[in-house]
Amino acid sequence: MSPLAGIRVLDLSLQLPGPFCTLMMADHGADVVKVDEPAPRVRNPFAGEEWGQSPADRYLNRGKKSLTLNLKTEEGKTIFRALAEHADVVVEGFRPGVAQRLGVEYETLSAVNPRVVYCSISGYGQTGPMRGVAGHDINYISYAGVLGASGREGTPPAIPPVQIGDLFGGAMMALSGILMALFARQATGKGRFVDVSMTDGALAMLSIHAAAVLAGMPSPGRGGMMLTGMFPCYETYRCACGGYVSVGPLEAWFWDDFLKAIGREDLAGLQYATGEEGARAKAELSKVFLSKTRDEWVAFFAGKDICVSPVLTLSEALSHPQARARGMVVEVESPFGGRDRQPGRPLKFRGPGEGGADLPEEPPRRPPRLGEHDEEILAELGYRDEQIASLRRKGVIRGR
Repeated sequence: MSPLAGIRVLDLSLQLPGPFCTLMMADHGADVVKVDEPAPRVRNPFAGEEWGQSPADRYLNRGKKSLTLNLKTEEGKTIFRALAEHADVVVEGFRPGVAQRLGVEYETLSAVNPRVVYCSISGYGQTGPMRGVAGHDINYISYAGVLGASGREGTPPAIPPVQIGDLFGGAMMALSGILMALFARQATGKGRFVDVSMTDGALAMLSIHAAAVLAGMPSPGRGGMMLTGMFPCYETYRCACGGYVSVGPLEAWFWDDFLKAIGREDLAGLQYATGEEGARAKAELSKVFLSKTRDEWVAFFAGKDICVSPVLTLSEALSHPQARARGMVVEVESPFGGRDRQPGRPLKFRGPGEGGADLPEEPPRRPPRLGEHDEEILAELGYRDEQIASLRRKGVIRGR
């Protein structure tokens, strides 16, 4: 049985954080109803001409049901509130105040369903002087201090290739909060409101550095953190082919074995060197790694317990034997025919017993077409065919 089987989620979110959070829930058995506009706008530059056409949309919406609903109409609000009466979770990613204007905020829904867990994901949270300020991931990680610490000394801030605020600060914090609230509901019988600020979540990622700063230490500069290229033992080095390897033998025994393997025991004790001594150690290691290609170094270190890895492209990462062995690439039925290759589920579960056998999982379910489940969901609420046709004519749901 999937961990979230029997949990119904209403997903009002539009951008990446909410849909990724509810994707994780759908992938593990939740009944997720994606509520979208009858004629949704294209909200990202990579989407196709019609909703659901892009690979990103098909991935983020897999395993979900699609209900179109115009929440600016009274009939649309009525339908959503009726759905919320029997929902376990509601997720929205509007700016603070929008859900209230639409009449689908926590106070209204919890009045008819005290058990509902309602999660709001926003850039800066529901309180504070910046609650209504617009932003995207780059802005949230700027205010969180993450961007300012990213990159090399003497260079501009380096924009990360993943959305730290959206995915960690937003989606994963939201998922954690929702699951905590569902667990608490078992004891109290009541849901609760989960207020997720993507900026708060991104700031929490700097936890050990923030603790040091709050204890009186100076803010770390770019390249000045233990794990951002400050030391020779935690660095990337260019190879003869132009590719790179990452080197991470932080512990003394790893460092000693690393130096022994490359024949540079003269650098013993310099893994944490800084200043001129650190620059010299890095320069010497740079010369060593320029003597072979990246793949030759991979072969050289194979079987050695030293913490050296190739720096892969995303295509290489997706085709790597480890990713394939872990099911991180899957085939999913496309709503438009054929099959899509998509990222797999990062969470795996095992049951008790001898050998800890993997629990059987259903394969990922296909994403829906826009409005594919309008009739099914409305019929569950008691709407008859002629009423559904009327809603379609009025633009409350998607027309045919």
